[in-house]
Amino acid sequence: MILRNSLLFITTLAALSVSPRNARMPYQSTLPEALQNVTRDLENLWEEDACETVTVKKKGYPLTSIACQGNYTKAMRTKFIDILLKNFFTVKRETYKLRPQNGMYLYKTRYGNETVYFKLFVRDALDLWPKNPVQGKQIALYIQNVRTNNDLVKWRTLGVPITFGITVGRGDSKALIEQLSSYGDEIWLAIPLEDESIEIADGRLLTISEALDADKLAEYLESLEITEGVVGLSPLYCSRFCKNVPALRSLFNAINNLNEKRNLIILDTTSGSKDAIAPFYKTGRIMNFRAFRARTFVGNENGACASVQNFVSEKEVNATRIMSVDASDEKAYECLNKIARNKSTGVDFVKISSLSQTNRLR
Repeated sequence: MILRNSLLFITTLAALSVSPRNARMPYQSTLPEALQNVTRDLENLWEEDACETVTVKKKGYPLTSIACQGNYTKAMRTKFIDILLKNFFTVKRETYKLRPQNGMYLYKTRYGNETVYFKLFVRDALDLWPKNPVQGKQIALYIQNVRTNNDLVKWRTLGVPITFGITVGRGDSKALIEQLSSYGDEIWLAIPLEDESIEIADGRLLTISEALDADKLAEYLESLEITEGVVGLSPLYCSRFCKNVPALRSLFNAINNLNEKRNLIILDTTSGSKDAIAPFYKTGRIMNFRAFRARTFVGNENGACASVQNFVSEKEVNATRIMSVDASDEKAYECLNKIARNKSTGVDFVKISSLSQTNRLR
């Protein structure tokens, strides 16, 4: 990602002047022992071997630096501070500097009569408290309704990161997934779901009753013969299916089970009112999946082109726009091709999988 602006610097001045819950209890450890205990507990917030820790003295004060690879979410920050408090480190001040997917947090604490600093570095963070900043304008393209290998080849000629959604249930679905894998691209599924107005769908509609039957759902997914796992999932049609939360939960769990340890990403591409699209997105969020909503454009009505041109023309914007475009939309392709080749627009194209739920979306 190209960084155009200086570091985002935020300071919380009235920060967390909270005494430990057991402040009246005597300190039972020396400071070196307490630091050893607290750093062990702090490192355990991340996966094994994800952190490295060193303690030095700086300007006469103990400074423990912890460098970790991975997220630093709101919940993790709460646990981080709680661990400090439980070990009798009273938090007096918190400051932080943020860049996209990277952050530095400095905690000034007191242990008895001594001042102690903790500095946390996090990198490669998809979720970063309080927000994973976007610097400049980003567009995350989702190409849905991919029907042939020619669609893949054509859109890849844009020369920018693109996420493709392969329609499930077509005769060529398996071949397209294999072709996408050969390119080294992520596998995203666009699943036709039971709809109130669609009788003949592009791909076979998954019904509510099938989703609620474990054997039938497994049979539906086995036909894809996916061995690499699925990164993301979007709906293709959905008006009736999306009203049935148990069916959505069953579908999300079944596909996520194909991924072993990697969590599924949910992308809501259905169009319509907010009430109509809420269940697909909200169910994903409730189940703790990373979930996003896309601006969806169907057909060649110039909607996608107008949307991206308006976004590009905005001044001093730090935000991301997720756009779902039909693979057959020639007007969108021509418009995006011009923007991708015009470096003066200052737009970065990114994969949806690189986004954080704390990104500012427009």
